[in-house]
Amino acid sequence: MEEETINLPQFTITETVGNPYQSRQALSASRVAMDIQDIPQSISVVTSDFIKDSMSTRMLDAAKYVTPIVESTLPYGGDRYTIRGFSVSAEFIDGTMISGADGYSMSLGTYNIERLEIIKGPNAILVPGGSPGGVMNPITKAPIFGKNQASTELTFGQYSDRVFSFDINRSFGKDGKAAARLVYAIWRTEYYVKNQYRNGYEIAPSFSYKLSPDHTLTIKTDFVQNRETNGTGMPIEPTVGSNGYAQLPRNLPRDWSFANDTDTRHRSTERISVELLSTLSDNVSSRLFVMANHVRRYDIGGGSAGLTNAGGGSRNPFTGLYEPGVNWGTAITNYNASGNPADLVPTSAPVTDPSTWVYVRNNGKNDLEYTEAHVKNDYAANFDTKWFKSTTLLGFAANTSKVRWRSPLSSSRPAVPANNLGSITYPGYNFPTILPGANLGTDRTGKLDDLQVFGYETLKFWDDRVQLSGGLSRFFGNLSRTDTTGTAVPAALPTSPDYHLTTNATSFGVVVKPIKAVSLFFSRNTTGGTMPGSLNAGATDPNLKLATGGQKEYGVKTSLLDNRLTASFAYFDIAQKNFSVTNSEFFRLQALGQSTAGLPQFLLFDLNSKGWEFEATYSMNKNLTILGNYSSVKIRQPITDVRLRGVPDKSAAVYADYRFTEGAIKGFGINVGIDYKSDVAGENASGFTTNRPLPNGSYVAQQPSFLVAGRTLMNVGVTYKYEDWNFAVTCMNALDKEYILAAGSRGAVNVGQPRDFRASVGYKF
Repeated sequence: MEEETINLPQFTITETVGNPYQSRQALSASRVAMDIQDIPQSISVVTSDFIKDSMSTRMLDAAKYVTPIVESTLPYGGDRYTIRGFSVSAEFIDGTMISGADGYSMSLGTYNIERLEIIKGPNAILVPGGSPGGVMNPITKAPIFGKNQASTELTFGQYSDRVFSFDINRSFGKDGKAAARLVYAIWRTEYYVKNQYRNGYEIAPSFSYKLSPDHTLTIKTDFVQNRETNGTGMPIEPTVGSNGYAQLPRNLPRDWSFANDTDTRHRSTERISVELLSTLSDNVSSRLFVMANHVRRYDIGGGSAGLTNAGGGSRNPFTGLYEPGVNWGTAITNYNASGNPADLVPTSAPVTDPSTWVYVRNNGKNDLEYTEAHVKNDYAANFDTKWFKSTTLLGFAANTSKVRWRSPLSSSRPAVPANNLGSITYPGYNFPTILPGANLGTDRTGKLDDLQVFGYETLKFWDDRVQLSGGLSRFFGNLSRTDTTGTAVPAALPTSPDYHLTTNATSFGVVVKPIKAVSLFFSRNTTGGTMPGSLNAGATDPNLKLATGGQKEYGVKTSLLDNRLTASFAYFDIAQKNFSVTNSEFFRLQALGQSTAGLPQFLLFDLNSKGWEFEATYSMNKNLTILGNYSSVKIRQPITDVRLRGVPDKSAAVYADYRFTEGAIKGFGINVGIDYKSDVAGENASGFTTNRPLPNGSYVAQQPSFLVAGRTLMNVGVTYKYEDWNFAVTCMNALDKEYILAAGSRGAVNVGQPRDFRASVGYKF
């Protein structure tokens, strides 16, 4: 009797698909390649072909058409995005977090990305202490055995990257046992906003060698240098209140910035990884992965400003709404002290004439240096029996990170009168010397060490119609302050205590296939807590447990019409305790040069996010492919039911690509992308208007002081392919819509770019 072949679990994607925009496998759920249909959790894949054809310069620009994922509050200087209501700032590469949860410093270029995998919700195996909403996991390019190929491309845009790049792969050695690849890109960008730029380069050599039929070694390196304008957010029009939409002050040009080329963020990265894939037996395979990286981020100055002499404004204690031209501050202070209702009388402070406004400039300096190492060792085994099929995954991951953070108190530049913007000057900054104490600057070194040990099991029954999966991750972490500078020591934590965490994260899932092409799934994933960001070494209460909770998710996935139509629908419910969010008021006061003593930079919220998502990709025929998604999510603060900044209740996107394959216009193509985002709160607001009950016995929650309007954007592109040449022209924001791209506080809103033409020419050889 002939034995049935058992397929070894793979740590790389090996699929062959008919449509370059579709993928049926993912690594990010369990670290081994699995059919997306068999994963009891929402996972989406963005292919390199789609990234290229959509002319996306950021990961988010491509991902938003494939799955519900939206812009957060930092459109420049980092990949900050929102998934299922939770903002993500961490930099995640090849399944590994680098430079910590708070070490974002630039938007990753897409030149060295082979594919993006977006996992929704917490994941006990990949990121046991990661974002509760999910994470984008970019998989970088690797050498390809048996292929000699190369491509080069020149891209240029009106307000976007001008890029020259190439990608060369060569297979060599006896029997093609070796392969090497070199990816290179250099970019120069002048944005729409005055003096805003982005210049840099990336070079990524890699090498693979088949040590034997059972062992393959891959070495990847990546070197990045990037300089760009640091901080371009503007203050908002002072007449805008809680029910109004953000707009720039009346006397500021839309493309205005208070920065010049000395207000910069410099990011440098050196990274090397070594991966050994091994077949240990007919049933067992393994992966050993080691990475080391060094990241330096140096920020100086900024392009933002605070608006003064513009009248008053404050929150009404009876409604919680921000009212321009009215000051309630003294009345609330008196009432909190006396309890006398007669004290609750506001003071009129009308918004003044714009000619009297003055913009003040106070900016900081941050120098962050990360030195890190990461090790992962995974073992996977497949076993088939008469009654079931089993895939078992065991392994560990260890990380160590040392970061030094130097940040003096802010420095000011001369104020700029609103009626004479042309008088602006840019003298050098004079930052105070960092001194020991609580509020005299920061020179802190932290060391973060963690270890994760995990196991994950998948069982399939009844001809793979029923699948059960479960995993347990045990996590150990320690964050300590190692310097002796005595700076930035919180009064509440004078001994700068270490922070220890030992916790479990769990995963459980069920997949049922009534027919082969339809999967019904349910999953429950938990996070037992997460480590504080490494910048907070010695400044976090060791008794505080951060970001604990989990997600319940159920839905349906389909792959129909010979896999030409893939779709998924999911309902999710995420609960989190002590989730860290930015304190908008801290940064508003900082921009004005006012005291922030006693105000935390971050707030801890208990949050609940519920909603549903739909996404689909349909390859109608060899000519037409359509991608689309829709999301409805509600995330609110408990008790007060106040919105979180930057999170839309609804979002949607659709992308259609049509290629002409015959006739007089053979080789031409056209694509249209449309994405929609509903309005969002412009800042985080917490607490109540008074610290004692109002005269009617109630407390009133403070509301965000402004909103950011929803928007719908359209991109239209034309392509042409002839033999080994390809040409593309895309009109971004084709309807030339004016909109606010993102906001973090009343002192930091970023305008969206107007209509922008991008063009590219590429050649394969």
